[in-house]
Amino acid sequence: MKITVVYGTERKGCTYTIAQKLISSFSDAQVNELFLPKDLPEFCVSCFKCFTEEHASCAHDKYVKPIREKLIWADLIILTSPVYSFHVTGQMKVLLDHFANMWLVHRPEESMFKKQGVVISTASGPVYAKTLNEMKDSLDFWGVTRVYKIGTAVMETDWERVKPKIKNKTYAKILKISAKISKTYLRIQRTGRAFPSFRVLKWFAISRFMQKRLRLNPIDALYWESKEWTGKNRPWK
Repeated sequence: MKITVVYGTERKGCTYTIAQKLISSFSDAQVNELFLPKDLPEFCVSCFKCFTEEHASCAHDKYVKPIREKLIWADLIILTSPVYSFHVTGQMKVLLDHFANMWLVHRPEESMFKKQGVVISTASGPVYAKTLNEMKDSLDFWGVTRVYKIGTAVMETDWERVKPKIKNKTYAKILKISAKISKTYLRIQRTGRAFPSFRVLKWFAISRFMQKRLRLNPIDALYWESKEWTGKNRPWK
C-alpha cells in the first residue's frame, strides 16, 4: 500500500507517534512523509489562479506540485495535526487552502475517489473534534472514498509519559481502523471499484448539478464535461 502522510508540525510528538503506529500496522507499506511548514512554507496569497486558469497553476507551484503528485500517488492519505486553539495548526490550514481547487465543486482529481484517508489529532483533553473535522472536510470534498478519525486526549506532550490505559485504547483503535482500510484497499485493487461515503456521493450530485445547469465557473464546468461526469460516468467505477 502506498501512503502519503502530512504532518501539521515538524515536532515528532504524540500525533507523530500515533501516525507512525498506524503506518507500521500495514505490511510492505511505501511511505512519503511531508512535514509542515518545511514542505510548504508559503501562505496562499489569493491570486485565484487555481480557480481561473485551466491548468490550476499556483503562485507557489514549486511546493504545491510535488505535494499534489504525492497525494495522487498514494492509496492512503494521512493528515495529522495537534490541536492549536481548538483547530488545526496554521501550517496545516495553509496546506488545505492551497488545495481548495481540488474540492468537488471545482476540479477534483479523479484518482481521489478510489483512495482512503485518516485524520489524526491529539490534545491535552477531549477537544480534538473540530481539528479532526477540518482535515476530514478537505479529504471528503476532494472525493476520498472513506475517511477515518483518530482523536486522542493524551494529557501529555511526550508519548513516553502518556498513561498506559490511553495508549492501549489508542492502539486498539488503530488496529480496528487498519483492518478496515486493508479490507477496502484489497477490494478496490481486486474490482477496480470503490463505494464512496454518503457525504461524497451527496456532494458529487450537488456539484454535478452545479456544473451541468449553473456553470458558475466555465473552467470547472468544462473540466467536468471532459470527464463525462455530467453524463453517466462516475469516477469511482
